[in-house]
Amino acid sequence: MSFCLIILAAGNSYRFKSKLPKPYQKIGGKSLIEINVEKARDIKQIKKIIIVFNSKDKKHLKKLKFQNVLFLKGGNSRENSTYKALKQIIKMPKIKNVLIHDAARPNFSKKLLQKIIKNMKNNRAVIPKIKINDAVKQIFDNNIYEYIIGKNRDDLFLTQTPQCFNAKEIFNLHKKSGKKYHDDDISLYEDLNRVKFIDGEKNNFKITPIEDLEI
Repeated sequence: MSFCLIILAAGNSYRFKSKLPKPYQKIGGKSLIEINVEKARDIKQIKKIIIVFNSKDKKHLKKLKFQNVLFLKGGNSRENSTYKALKQIIKMPKIKNVLIHDAARPNFSKKLLQKIIKNMKNNRAVIPKIKINDAVKQIFDNNIYEYIIGKNRDDLFLTQTPQCFNAKEIFNLHKKSGKKYHDDDISLYEDLNRVKFIDGEKNNFKITPIEDLEI
């Protein structure tokens, strides 16, 4: 099985609040993008890497020296950026599966990546998830008064990336997505037959405020 990894780094990072865009922040002397790319390089099934970047960040991107990496200017949303990358992948006949990953999640292990790839052998999609341990509440407002209710966290979970899909299927789902897309690509799947959710990793959190770099 041949895989392509899409690294999404085209967001505006409004919540990060730093002059240096989030994907180019460094941990241990390496940018978040470099960390992601280097981990992918160690996985033999990943034959191609696409980095989707924000056009405002071009000067930072030029400082990174990568070989055999395709750079694409991102769109105005995560969905649009992903679709632009998928349109390139669909032209690559040897690529059968695609891993879609947020640049802001550099802490995933290569073990998790290998587990995702292994599980694609018998599935249409593989998604890492983690349990919710905190109490979950939701506020309702019926225009008369507000009230809060608790949610059963056993029925809820958090999804992570990388998420893996059959390349042709996820391309076609994006092509006709309409308003179905919410937050990530698994949201496009109405039929969960042969969609596998596996245990993710606590450390694989998404860096959001700048304080997350210190964790």
